[in-house]
Amino acid sequence: MKPKTKNDKDSENPVTIKIYILIAVGFLLVILPLISLLMDTRQLFIKYTTRITKGSEIYKMLHQEFPGAFIHVYVFNVTNSDAFIAGDDNKLKVEEVGPFIYQEYRRNGDLQVDEEAGVMRYTPQLWTKFVPEGSIGDPHLVNVTVPNSALLAMASMLSDHPFFAKTGFNLLVSRMRPTALMNMDVHSFLWGYEEPLITFGNTVLPGWITFSKMGVLDRLYDQSRIPRIESGITNEDKFRIKSLNGVGGLDVWDYDNPSKRTRCNTLEDTYEGIAYPPGLTSKTKLRVYRNVFCRMLDLELTGSTAMEYTPEAFVYRFSNDTFRSGPSTECLCGSKGCRNGISDLSPCLYNLPMVLSQAHFLDADPELYERIEGIHPNRQIHGSQFIVDRMIGAVLNTHFTLQINVDLQDVSFNSKARPFSNMVVPLAYFKIMQADIPEEGKAVFKMIYFKVFYIIRAIEISSFVLSLIILMYAAKSMYWSVVCCRGIGYNISKKNNTLNIVQIEEPLMDEKSLGQIRVLDSDHY
Repeated sequence: MKPKTKNDKDSENPVTIKIYILIAVGFLLVILPLISLLMDTRQLFIKYTTRITKGSEIYKMLHQEFPGAFIHVYVFNVTNSDAFIAGDDNKLKVEEVGPFIYQEYRRNGDLQVDEEAGVMRYTPQLWTKFVPEGSIGDPHLVNVTVPNSALLAMASMLSDHPFFAKTGFNLLVSRMRPTALMNMDVHSFLWGYEEPLITFGNTVLPGWITFSKMGVLDRLYDQSRIPRIESGITNEDKFRIKSLNGVGGLDVWDYDNPSKRTRCNTLEDTYEGIAYPPGLTSKTKLRVYRNVFCRMLDLELTGSTAMEYTPEAFVYRFSNDTFRSGPSTECLCGSKGCRNGISDLSPCLYNLPMVLSQAHFLDADPELYERIEGIHPNRQIHGSQFIVDRMIGAVLNTHFTLQINVDLQDVSFNSKARPFSNMVVPLAYFKIMQADIPEEGKAVFKMIYFKVFYIIRAIEISSFVLSLIILMYAAKSMYWSVVCCRGIGYNISKKNNTLNIVQIEEPLMDEKSLGQIRVLDSDHY
């Protein structure tokens, strides 16, 4: 048999190498879609497109001014002012007047992104604009009768002071003659009115009272008390607040005392409520902080929902423990203790005895408003809801209510404030509602969740099918190369008992062997 030459071996190698390459490509095309399924390619795409780095789309958005939530303001108008002040009525009768709608606008002042540290730093700048559409009227033209919050708050502050301090305050009130209930337009009540007591305090005690006018929204949007925020930018802690003015908790609630640090006053799982990290799970804990809250408000997951532009979103609400006395709110109680349904604002409002609650004292102890008529808590109207896209972390819908009240102690020492003694007097409540997602935003969600999803699935399926075709072709090629191309010289068919001659690559005898046979035959003869 003729031995294989080098050229013969070389002629076989290209076929074998090609088969090996096809097999490798086939297995690679099988593995890639499997990896895509295991790693959740869509989630990786979301994390990449929502990254916060210099030059990214989110980075550009954070540098821009953008509209925020709508604030529906309802003022509690007192309807029996004369009878209540005279003592004829034991209960204060109120009715809500509103809404007066404002839209919040925001800019992140002096935004700095530190990619190495994984944080961004900024100072929120907030302001509002009146929205006539939907409001019951021009707040300049609508008059209401409201409590004099400055008089009541100052009287309550002095309730536990010595006799001489109370006497001095009574003399000051007698001289300036403020009234416990005032009639004024809504705009002045919200954005500031001249109050002699405030003007006097600002003049005599400028270190304590730094403002010359008293207004509910004016105090809540006081830009001089806005902290500088440091929040995360990584996928794990994106938008989570890490520090306020460089501090990892609320100093107004004793965070500066290491022995009193708890989850209550520490910035754990805390966000501004504008956005959350991608890839939320049912175990992810969320809390919301705004300077006007003077605390963190815990959210609890109540379920999930689907929308036309997102397959799954988590639904949250304020936790049942948010405005209740317990271990989670212990740091907020201070020396006066906590009462179910209200939260102290005084450390953030110049120590004025103001308290926060849900609208109409929702979930509060009824004894808080037993001397007030016109309070009708309703969860459907005054409750809260936060809808957050699970995979992206975007806030899709928000509405909740907060109410500002004056918490009065025993103020019987002052004749003007005496009728309000030991009451929690409501001033106004705010229904915060997020604007609808614009159509451009919905289109982006649909692109991510549906178009990108279908494209990724099509690529995965195509890759898998192509891998099967390549592997089948490689197997067929290997079969013909190994089995068919190296067959025996001839084959006998059992059926027809005939001899089938099969062409083979190598002759059974070479010419040299055949010549030797012929010589032997001639010698024989």
